Amino acid sequence: MYQFFVEEQQVQGNRIVITGADVNHIVNVLRMKPGEKVRVSDSEERAYFCHVDKLSQDEVWLTIDERDELGTEFAHKVYLFQGLPKGDKMELIIQKAVELGVYEIIPVAMKNCVVKLDEKKAANKVKRWQAIAESAAKQSKRTVIPEVKMPVNWKEAVRQAKNLDITLVPYEN
Repeated sequence: MYQFFVEEQQVQGNRIVITGADVNHIVNVLRMKPGEKVRVSDSEERAYFCHVDKLSQDEVWLTIDERDELGTEFAHKVYLFQGLPKGDKMELIIQKAVELGVYEIIPVAMKNCVVKLDEKKAANKVKRWQAIAESAAKQSKRTVIPEVKMPVNWKEAVRQAKNLDITLVPYEN
């Protein structure tokens, strides 16, 4: 069963309308037909089990069969502060972290990081990382798409971590 995300206003009574890039994916890539089942999550962390009602090139209408108010999220929110690795390793880290249930990912530019991002590069990377997080959330049937924040420095990461209930720092020594 395929997973899609919508905003709360797209849920209209007993129906859901999907617009944007997901329409092309449903109509042209998946070639779904009326009656096929899908799972949809809204921005309020609710999940809906639906079937396709009508398809067009601009929108897809779904009828809600069942509502899942509990969703699939952990009761506790896990924040991952991740040092910037070399190459494309961050993409794999984001994908696996989202699949494991992380709520938010905060990249950290540390003193010894090889990767140095200026504001423009960082914005482009975050946009790419957010798309990976969305894809992983769909794949793992998450109710929310975890947010990937802009990279912060070590001091800012420590300041943000102080506001959390429990802080775990894996360190090899």
